[in-house]
Amino acid sequence: MIQRFIFDALKDGVEQITNDITILDQLFLEVYELSEVELATIKTFWVNAANNDKAGPPKIRHGYAPRDVDIPVYSIVLESETEALTWLNNDSGQVEDTKDPDFGADIKGSIWNHRYGIHIYHEHPDITTYIYEVAKSILLASNEFFSDKGLFDIDISGADMVPGRDYIPEHLFGRKVTFACQRCFTRIDRDSAAGKAFKVGGLHIDRDGSSSDVGGVKTLITTFTESE
Repeated sequence: MIQRFIFDALKDGVEQITNDITILDQLFLEVYELSEVELATIKTFWVNAANNDKAGPPKIRHGYAPRDVDIPVYSIVLESETEALTWLNNDSGQVEDTKDPDFGADIKGSIWNHRYGIHIYHEHPDITTYIYEVAKSILLASNEFFSDKGLFDIDISGADMVPGRDYIPEHLFGRKVTFACQRCFTRIDRDSAAGKAFKVGGLHIDRDGSSSDVGGVKTLITTFTESE
């Protein structure tokens, strides 16, 4: 599931930073050109979970955050998914590997659009911004991982979240990274494999396209070569 892919990417990225805090140097010093002093503050926040229950690496969770959420946090929420492209009769191909037990079966499917939001909360606006930038960078750096999972046309964007009890836990600042992509949803129609070798007027057509008499049914069609 795509939500699990996002979860795994964020989890792996957070663990890498926790194991090597200097990874933050490239993002905040080289890319965003923050000062050494501010970078030191970010690093202290990231590694200081033992002394501050509102510090440390972000926790990652599925679904909307409750009001008493344990911050900092990345909450992964499905915003929408829609079927974007279909084929005639939903046919997207056929199993062509002769060694596959489903050889000859139709592949049914379509392309879907998926849109997820990664909600980011903290009681301090600067900390919210820092961990937002980390999440965005992790997702951008995970493009190859997502491609290997069959995702394409990936689009990453972000925005501040509207304050209010319906959208965000109380007394917290919120930002959101939006992760949008497309993916093929397919299934094998195993019932369609039956009868791929079919009969027409007594002519048996097998998979290699040759005709033969089978099962006491005589071939009723005279081939061109036989008529000469």
